[in-house]
Amino acid sequence: MDISVVKQTGRKALVIGISAFFVPLILNMGFALVLQRTVTMEPKLHKSIIIIAVFQSMSSFHVIACLLADLKLLNSEIGRLAVSSSMVMGLHFMLGPMILGLAVPEGPPLGSALVEKLDSYISLILLPSYFVFGAARINFSLIKMKTVWVVELLTVSGFCGKLIGTVVPSLYCKMPAVDACSLGLIMSAQGIIDVITLQHGLFLKLIDEESFSIMALSALVSTAIITPVVKFLYDPSKRYMSTMRRRTIEHALPNAELRMLACIYQEDSTPPIINLLEVSNPTPKTPIFFYVVHLIRLSGRTAPVLITHRPGKRSARTFESHDSDRIVNAFRLYEEHSSGGLIMNALTAISPYATMHDDVCTLALEKRTSMVLIPFHKQFNELSGAGVLDNNPIRSVNQKILRNSPCSVGILLDRGTLNTNVTISCKNSYNFGMIFVEGPDDREALAYAMRMAEHPNVSLTVIRLVDHNMKHSVHRDHDMVLISKCKTAISGRKQHVYKEEHVKDSVDMINVIRSNSMEKLYDLILVGGRHDSNSPLFMGLTEWNEFPELGFIGDMLASSDSNCDVSVLVVQQQMLGSDRLMVSDSSFKSKGKEGSFSVVDMPRDDRVHPVDY
Repeated sequence: MDISVVKQTGRKALVIGISAFFVPLILNMGFALVLQRTVTMEPKLHKSIIIIAVFQSMSSFHVIACLLADLKLLNSEIGRLAVSSSMVMGLHFMLGPMILGLAVPEGPPLGSALVEKLDSYISLILLPSYFVFGAARINFSLIKMKTVWVVELLTVSGFCGKLIGTVVPSLYCKMPAVDACSLGLIMSAQGIIDVITLQHGLFLKLIDEESFSIMALSALVSTAIITPVVKFLYDPSKRYMSTMRRRTIEHALPNAELRMLACIYQEDSTPPIINLLEVSNPTPKTPIFFYVVHLIRLSGRTAPVLITHRPGKRSARTFESHDSDRIVNAFRLYEEHSSGGLIMNALTAISPYATMHDDVCTLALEKRTSMVLIPFHKQFNELSGAGVLDNNPIRSVNQKILRNSPCSVGILLDRGTLNTNVTISCKNSYNFGMIFVEGPDDREALAYAMRMAEHPNVSLTVIRLVDHNMKHSVHRDHDMVLISKCKTAISGRKQHVYKEEHVKDSVDMINVIRSNSMEKLYDLILVGGRHDSNSPLFMGLTEWNEFPELGFIGDMLASSDSNCDVSVLVVQQQMLGSDRLMVSDSSFKSKGKEGSFSVVDMPRDDRVHPVDY
């Protein structure tokens, strides 16, 4: 994020936090004074009504952070704002352990080690035990209706104060009304910290047992209502899933800058991404605005972090930043040798795996990128080509990026042919192959391949698989336009080849791929991700998909049964709002006990959409 955006968000959080603290406090205390002077009540309640008003107007950072984690909203726009706003706090001085927690360095090695050792014990033993003993303090026999309505009036007043104190400044900061209401509800949630505070109040005789019982039950009921309401109102993905702007390589303006975002999970992915970036042909005439984000799992800390690495300026120092520094330095070094064809910005995002895709999709939307590059979750041995590491959490993140990305996505399956310490500009030549069948994903892969073909060290072979028995496709006209551009672009250039192969079924297609020695001849193969599962060319392949996110051809090349030892780039073109409704989640899930997968057809809307650059 830009510094100006960070400062603006910080100011917004400060204003909302101060307002969310003082408005309910003043409103509730004023209302309590009115009730104390005008309403006849029990002597104990009359004495403690001001304290009750204060308790009911408080918000807790820990409770809000836990609620956001449960709702998987921690690193959403609302989540970051809520966490920052709730830090403006009014915590009781007896909450010393929280101060100790703030003093412990967050993240690895110490914070993560403490979480790993203590989390299960605390979550599975201490907290349930505390809830049991705390609930045992609730005495229903002491509760009187007259006390109930007085305490509940203060509860409602405190809730309204928090809602007003959050919604009004949020609207003033030009937040959408639904988002402002969602933030107000989140800031109004109560939980374990509030119950602890009430128990301290009971221990110090600031409140009586009857008031404690009523307020504890109110906290339970209010949170039980708030949680599903927020889940219904706020969807963090709506920002990037509702876009109707074409952000693809195919629809990019000629000679316009290409904006790309690369995700790095591990340092080993850096060399192949850099070499893929090099063959994308960044030049002063066709520059690339490149963003790289190092994605790290949230561990040992409560709130997610997004760090911007700026040249000449020290970023926030964390244990994780040491790995990020090495990755960033590698890309900086390449930027310096790119002769002005590349402008690079680096970030580190620390967030839970469950919501990590939100960071990627939000960055892609804000930076207006045309493609997101993500490494395949499975790492391969560079010598044998066999899979050596299968990371399922990363696979889940990749699948969510594919479903939600506001631009095109490329999955890079690296088998070592691009993973070299020698940059591609120092090598004599690279041979790339591109398999074209039909559809928007194949067009996007071809458009990217055509850009690569402009690189002097790249030789491109485009193989189009033609089925003359196939009925007229809705994609045919669009396909032929790009195919014609490709033929024109590579005509007269001996290092590039375009050829067509006639096939009638899946057996023919597999044989063509293998007969062309594509598994041995090339350094990189580009393919489209999605195809019509009802096509004769893909009939029967659905039963053998090991990695549905790679599509039929990509899965065939990535399969453990394949002899392919070539790197593969699987491309998925941007899905617009209407397209997403046609995609079934079953295309990314395993079926049956034997791990077989099914890929469904993903129809596309090929109408012309405006280009946003």
